[in-house]
Order: sequence, then C-alpha cells, then structure tokens
Amino acid sequence: MNVTYQSTRGSEKGLTASQAILKGLAEDGGLFVPDHLPKIDKTIGEMVQMDYRQIAYEVMKLFFTDFTEKELKACISSAYDDKFDTQEFAPIKRALTGYYMELFHGPTLAFKDMALTILPYLMTTAAKKNHDDREIVILTAKTASPASRSARW
Repeated sequence: MNVTYQSTRGSEKGLTASQAILKGLAEDGGLFVPDHLPKIDKTIGEMVQMDYRQIAYEVMKLFFTDFTEKELKACISSAYDDKFDTQEFAPIKRALTGYYMELFHGPTLAFKDMALTILPYLMTTAAKKNHDDREIVILTAKTASPASRSARW
C-alpha cells in the first residue's frame, strides 16, 4: 500500500514522499507526516543480521513508496560511505548493564549526520522524479566546537 503525506495542520494531503521532500514544509507551516505507519515485513532476527544500509533500505522502502529500489539503494549507498569513520555507521556498544548506539561517526561528529547525510541524495532524486530543475540549497544550523569537522557532501 502506498504511503502518502499530509500536513500536520491539515491543509495539504495526498503528497508522495518525493513531493513532500521537495516542499520541506507545508504551505500552512505544518510538517508532512505519513497517512499511516506501515509494518516492517522483517523479523527482529532477520534485521540483526543486516548492516545499517540494508536496514535503512528495509525501513525507507515502506515510507518512500514512489522511489524505486534502485533509487533508494543509490541514495543510501551514497550517503553512508567513507564520510563515516566506521563501517558500522551507528555501532551498538555495551556499557555496564545496558546498550547504547554511537551516533557520532559521521562527517560532523553529530547525531544529525545519520539523517542529514542522506537528505541531499533524496532531494536530488525527488527533483528528478518531479521534473524540478530548481537549484537545491540545504541550510543547517550547528554549534561550532573544536571537535567538529566540515561536512563532505
């Protein structure tokens, strides 16, 4: 079943994932949310055997239903590559009696790299799908720190 997107404020409905990605915010200032939450068709046992890219594809294919398998896999492999300082991208570590996920291995050493690294690839693919030839500019805010590095997109 295809997922469509609607504004949280109600004025826009029925957008494809690629249309919602290109718009960013709805005209009424709302955020785009899926019309329903699809169920993943993999078991936990199957998913623990997958790497980050494979899991990303299994989840994203359910929400970005107007993207082809080839398009999604290209976006994922372009985003999650040697920009990260580990092949696991978000390794899970044990500490005392619990586990935590390290989300600081991306190009800016911040958790936002997990989501924002793929955004330019999704946007350029969405633009092609929708025959939109406008220039794409992505602005993000970041607090400078001595440990930060420049993003290499």
